[in-house]
Amino acid sequence: MITEKLNLDICLSPKLISNYDLNQTSIVVIDIVRASTSICTALFYGVDHIITMESIDEVMNLKNDGYIIAGERNGDKLEGFDYGNSPIAFMDRKLEGKKLALTTTNGTHTIDMVLMASALSVGVEILIGAFVNYTKLKDHLYNGNKNVLLLCSGWKDNLSIEDTIFAGKVAFELMKSGKFKLSSDSAKHGILLYEDARSNYYNFVMDNSVRFSQNSGHLSHDIRYSLKEDVAPVLPFLSDGKFIDMYKDELS
Repeated sequence: MITEKLNLDICLSPKLISNYDLNQTSIVVIDIVRASTSICTALFYGVDHIITMESIDEVMNLKNDGYIIAGERNGDKLEGFDYGNSPIAFMDRKLEGKKLALTTTNGTHTIDMVLMASALSVGVEILIGAFVNYTKLKDHLYNGNKNVLLLCSGWKDNLSIEDTIFAGKVAFELMKSGKFKLSSDSAKHGILLYEDARSNYYNFVMDNSVRFSQNSGHLSHDIRYSLKEDVAPVLPFLSDGKFIDMYKDELS
């Protein structure tokens, strides 16, 4: 019996999401440096749930509801916020059981765009993907029965090398299963970039990213951490407007 293969694609910028059929799709939001890495890390270190918002004012208002608030614009911590967007800062067991609200330049903007684009679609799940939770994410997508769209947040709606490399890595591994078919040249582009970068992610990103090669500054430690695999093995998914860990009960 011939089984129809599932679609597997990469969206290189949130600006392009309207080009895709989102029905029955696992949408993976990717913002390696740094929002998706920070979300995974915060949940791994015990945060109960995370609300993401594009609006700075809306996040600040949640502080009155007992939320720890975190946010950045253009890489810099927002004034009056408890945290910026450094994943390393969330490696703190004092956060265990706390509620976190987050706003960032790219990642939370992308999540808002996904919510708008998928509002009329059915069978959608929204996940967070990063190198730090790679295996949890890959296994979930492999064992699922949905189409997969790997959505790169990029930088201010333009392509970013690190997001594309990660999307290409996931696509490369999922294609080995025989369950998926590539839907566009964007997916092939991501795979080719991953194949060039996989021997040393950090060197490849720093050598080829215009943004980071010109000014990595205070982000250098975050970049190194964000390119490590499986150091925050959680699977954030959106449930009733909150990101929680799908496998929370399995953590010791």
